[in-house]
Amino acid sequence: MTRSNNDVCAIILNWNGADTTIDCIRALDAHCRVPVVVIDNDSKDDSVSRLKHFLSDSTGPDLHVIDERAAGSYDTPHERVLIVNEGNHGYAGGNNVGIDYAVRAGYRYIWLLNNDVTVEAGALEALRDTLEQSPKCGFSASVLVYSDRPQVVQCVGGGTLFPWLGKTKLMGKNLDRAQLATAGLPEPDYLMGASLMVRREVIEEVGMMDHRYFMYSEEVDWERRAAAVGWHGRVALNSFARHGDSGSTKGRSHMFHFYRNRAAIMYNKRFHSTACTFVSAIALGAITVLQNRSSAKNIKFGIKGITEGLAFKWR
Repeated sequence: MTRSNNDVCAIILNWNGADTTIDCIRALDAHCRVPVVVIDNDSKDDSVSRLKHFLSDSTGPDLHVIDERAAGSYDTPHERVLIVNEGNHGYAGGNNVGIDYAVRAGYRYIWLLNNDVTVEAGALEALRDTLEQSPKCGFSASVLVYSDRPQVVQCVGGGTLFPWLGKTKLMGKNLDRAQLATAGLPEPDYLMGASLMVRREVIEEVGMMDHRYFMYSEEVDWERRAAAVGWHGRVALNSFARHGDSGSTKGRSHMFHFYRNRAAIMYNKRFHSTACTFVSAIALGAITVLQNRSSAKNIKFGIKGITEGLAFKWR
């Protein structure tokens, strides 16, 4: 007998990317139809109207469209929910609106998906099975492969942290997918949020992601706070999701460097020593300059991110 997926709620954050979000939902419908919450993070294009049209056509009567304020007290489950945020709250803040609703609506597992992810068959089942192998497994993550080269690994669920450098390294990057079973990789220091399933008990005990990061490091922080009270995460090695392409690391904008550097320093200030924070600020500044020698704008915003991270006060 096929198990029902009604205990899982998929959450997809959209910002000016209706086509990509629709493709993500289509993959879910093809392989593991589940209740879906789409949060529009104050898009400035026609995303909301296009998402309403698509969701209405693909779902039928069980579509509920609601604004952010009303969503804060709504708890009725639906096959499809579209929440329209009043502002761009970043990755953590935007997703938190959907997580808050999903918990109140009674879902046991919350599945965070980047809108540029295309899940493969069996992805959901492997994530849920991984969580259920241990009562204290609070997070499970998919293996990410490149969209344009799905036999090549982009990331085995997460990566390694290097706090003194303010950097991370993706685990298993560019590994042949066929080698996963024999690669002998350790569990990563953190799991990526691109395809991440979370138990509701984690949210009830630890809370949601910290919206003050805005972008980057929020899931690392979340998992660290959960680990402090006994939760752990695991990679679901049989769950695959296609994400980005093999050239996706090129041409990153100045705002990537700003938010990435800011988040790294904020994270270190929260969880590591003052010495580690300042050494990582110097190292990250040097790395930013070396990696962006042809872009003064990237360097400027990368350094600005470091200084704002140093000035940030956790209260």
